[in-house]
Amino acid sequence: MNILYAASEMSPIAKTGGLGDVMAALPAAMRRRGHSVSVALPLYRQVKQKLGSLEPTGVEFVVHLGEERHRAKIWRGISRDGILVFAIGNDHFYDREALYGEGGDYWDNGARFIFFSKAVVELASWLDPLPQILHVNDWQTALVPGLVVGGGLPYRTVFTIHNLAYQGIFPGETFKLTGLPGGYFSSKAYEHFGDFNLMKGALCLADEVTTVSPGYAEEIQTSAFGCGFDGLLRGRNDRLTGIVNGIDIDVWNPETDQHLPVNYNLEQLDLKTGCKQVLQRECG
Repeated sequence: MNILYAASEMSPIAKTGGLGDVMAALPAAMRRRGHSVSVALPLYRQVKQKLGSLEPTGVEFVVHLGEERHRAKIWRGISRDGILVFAIGNDHFYDREALYGEGGDYWDNGARFIFFSKAVVELASWLDPLPQILHVNDWQTALVPGLVVGGGLPYRTVFTIHNLAYQGIFPGETFKLTGLPGGYFSSKAYEHFGDFNLMKGALCLADEVTTVSPGYAEEIQTSAFGCGFDGLLRGRNDRLTGIVNGIDIDVWNPETDQHLPVNYNLEQLDLKTGCKQVLQRECG
């Protein structure tokens, strides 16, 4: 399959949490299984500094956010695992100190990630061959399934919930930036109690929804852990799959991990004592 992943993080070039780790490891694992994969990221300041061999592709296009027009420039680089990364550049939105905010969220995060989602869909149309799957992650890319359905585009979409509590909720008028028909601001898509809720739209419109474990998939279908979406998720139970997050066994390998003061393996577990002693000294 040809798969284009889209996410707001990818370790180690842009990371605040577990999403970044997954986006570093999962595409590489899928490539080892024989799939053609690439990743779309915002061209944050950190990506400019850390992504190897970053070069312009010459691909540029205009993204409409309501009545505003913003230009997207596509850059190309290679991740530490050799994965092709397309970085979507717009300095107005992404040349900032932090990914999401400093001492709080950036006031325009809604526009920043609506722009990113629209640019991802436009990027997909430039790729040859076209992706068969757009695999998007968390609220920052949750507009993509709506854009695919609303535009009648030839992709299948997978939406992964890494943390259901962070939903991408903005005032209802923010919806006009999407360019989608008004019917998509409804209880069957992106409207939630009068607000524009990006996560909800993806849960309604993606072809498949996955999350980080079978246990979490069950939990979020209950009122205690469903963050207001338990009924919706029960209604889409046939499209909801929990897949246990793996780890990158090359990065997290105590035999070769350069961050450990002493390396060890299964045959030399006694060497792990050296790591414990250093930790005890550091912590007093």
